Amino acid sequence: MTDIQLARFSNVHSQGERLAAEMGVPLGAYQKMTAEELFLVMSSPALGGPFATDPGISVDQGLIAAIVKCSPGQGPYLHAHYKTLESFICLQGQFHINWGDEGEHEALLDTFDTIAVPRGVVRSFTSASKEGDAYILAFIRGDTPEDFADVAMTTAAAEDLDTSFGSGTAEKIKEIGWRFDAGIETPNVQVSPAEMETHIARFADLEPTSRNGVERFAVMHPDSPRAAISGDPGELAQIFRLSKDGAISPYARTRTKETLMCLTGNVTLQLGDDAGEQHELEPWDAVSMAPGVARSCRNAGETPAMLLSLVIGNEDEVFDDVSEV
Repeated sequence: MTDIQLARFSNVHSQGERLAAEMGVPLGAYQKMTAEELFLVMSSPALGGPFATDPGISVDQGLIAAIVKCSPGQGPYLHAHYKTLESFICLQGQFHINWGDEGEHEALLDTFDTIAVPRGVVRSFTSASKEGDAYILAFIRGDTPEDFADVAMTTAAAEDLDTSFGSGTAEKIKEIGWRFDAGIETPNVQVSPAEMETHIARFADLEPTSRNGVERFAVMHPDSPRAAISGDPGELAQIFRLSKDGAISPYARTRTKETLMCLTGNVTLQLGDDAGEQHELEPWDAVSMAPGVARSCRNAGETPAMLLSLVIGNEDEVFDDVSEV
């Protein structure tokens, strides 16, 4: 079926060594910019550059999604996105989210907590787990390739790169279009800890709705007061928890594109009618579907399974465009 693309996490390779070699910088320098390991699950071919190279899913839908692995205390430099919305879901372990011009504010994300960092806010993330690797899903939404290029790190990052890896390291990174002028040419947005809490969906506090053995948690919605995070006009995020026999009835989205990612357990994705394609999704497998594709899901294991839904649209599209099949 040409209207879907599937990314098996086991087949998505870490980007670091190849991209560091292409930039001509040590792997450690690249890891300080993007974190220890970055697995590019989804990107758009229109973007060009590193964020369009060998993703698991290549589709033009205004969304980059990457799973990032960090050992204890590891994470990238402070940076700012000015025209795109960067959000994070903690997949395994715990993460500190720091923000402010010097990272002076901090919030702790537990597993399945979500944060949507406002545009223009300087931010970073580091593993808060005491031992073992932690994983976070970063997803970035924008409208044009130019939007995705509008990212900057601080001048302190450039100085640290040159000190740690040799003079000229930062200049090599600038050659691919990455910047180190956060807070200089474009003033950074300041957000208080109380205001940032309105951009965080703490999973343990979410009240789900239930149907057919499936609990639905409203994480993010453009304007629904029932969602923990609201206000962005082009993005919807939900988490589903399927009981042992839970199933999501057949449906289609008529105007918007949807990406489903298995978070835990095993999920059977059925496309079309009973004679259509079936895909068994394991943790962190993802599938992107065009408008009009009929789909249904059921738990394929003996324990509850969890499924993330990301829907991308624009200000003119309605996100309640679900029709039962």
